[in-house]
Amino acid sequence: GKGMPLAVCLPGGTCTTALLLQRSLNAIMDKRRKQNEKAIDIRVVVIPCVGDDEYATRQMISLDKAVGGTGRKEDLPWILKPRTDVEYGSARRRSRGYFTFGQPSKALLETYDEMNSENVSLDLLYGAPAWSLLLQHWRSRESDCPIAGRQLMYIHSGGLEGVASQLTRYKHKNLLPDARAVQTS
Repeated sequence: GKGMPLAVCLPGGTCTTALLLQRSLNAIMDKRRKQNEKAIDIRVVVIPCVGDDEYATRQMISLDKAVGGTGRKEDLPWILKPRTDVEYGSARRRSRGYFTFGQPSKALLETYDEMNSENVSLDLLYGAPAWSLLLQHWRSRESDCPIAGRQLMYIHSGGLEGVASQLTRYKHKNLLPDARAVQTS
């Protein structure tokens, strides 16, 4: 990416895709190192959408060991955690800033709408929660963030076919104004 380091970000349920991507990149980087080739600076960053960072870590360690890895934390993808300086409300405060998977939320709908206005189509189960956390960090510009100073590549995990049914759930929870049509992008 034009000489800049890269953060490859993706939402995580079991975090399997993120772990396998990290393992592949580790193998490529090891091979380059052994051949004295220039190092590439690519960081895989998973955004937990099911559970929290501790759940994501446990899942990835278990899977890494199951496929012949060491299960060492330093071999795993980075995990993007909710910022500690953001007010989340009581429900998300109890979950340390993470969204409850599948639970309609005004904050998720706002992220969904914001990204749609930028012509980025998201689903409400993985894409909107992931981008909600990504945008928190992107806007903060803090240097200790896993995406700081990096170009960002987002791997979309799909799920767009379920947006209409998710928006219907938002409407039933009175989070979607009656005047707004339930439609997908």
